[in-house]
Amino acid sequence: MLFCSYVLPRWADFDLGRAPVYWKTMNGLPPTAGERLKLFYNPTANKLVPNEDYGIAFNGGFNQPIMCGGEPRVMLQKVRGKADPPFYTIQICIPKHAISLIFSFTNGVDWDGPYKLQFQVPKAWRNRPMYFFTEGLAEELSREGACDKAIFPDTNIVVTRCAMIGNLTLEGGDRCSLDLVPGCTDPSSPLFDPLANVDDGSCPPYLESED
Repeated sequence: MLFCSYVLPRWADFDLGRAPVYWKTMNGLPPTAGERLKLFYNPTANKLVPNEDYGIAFNGGFNQPIMCGGEPRVMLQKVRGKADPPFYTIQICIPKHAISLIFSFTNGVDWDGPYKLQFQVPKAWRNRPMYFFTEGLAEELSREGACDKAIFPDTNIVVTRCAMIGNLTLEGGDRCSLDLVPGCTDPSSPLFDPLANVDDGSCPPYLESED
């Protein structure tokens, strides 16, 4: 089976269901080994009907389909209002020896995929042979719980309202952007979430030191 690398589409094309997959990284750069990204899926692009019980599930592996490609993982549903069907997200912590992610989506019966997302590798490793990455990845993922830490459901809350400027909300709007990630947005905080773009008050309060 051939896996053609998937190219990042415009957000507008993804949002309108013209492209099935979109992703974002912490630093806005192309996906890089050792970094973290959020993967988005719009099932309307290829007419995959979500399962009534859990929606859409993700199944994928690094460098080859079997490296973490065990049981499909349920994705987080992002509700967008009455006019637009929901899309789904999952988070990926890219192993240091991963050079690609091969993945598909399923509703439990039908499948959409496979897709292949290519990763950048550190400059010092760019001329290394394939077995270097295969053996290194196998060692990384042999640790207990490694695959669960590498591919895991988006832990953010399921959003059913559109957050507006000034703490206003719009319930079930005809169209609204839910490209929002609540979390601690203070870089100096120990609970800082680099993927968050909306502060949810989870940063701990500063304590004044006593002289």
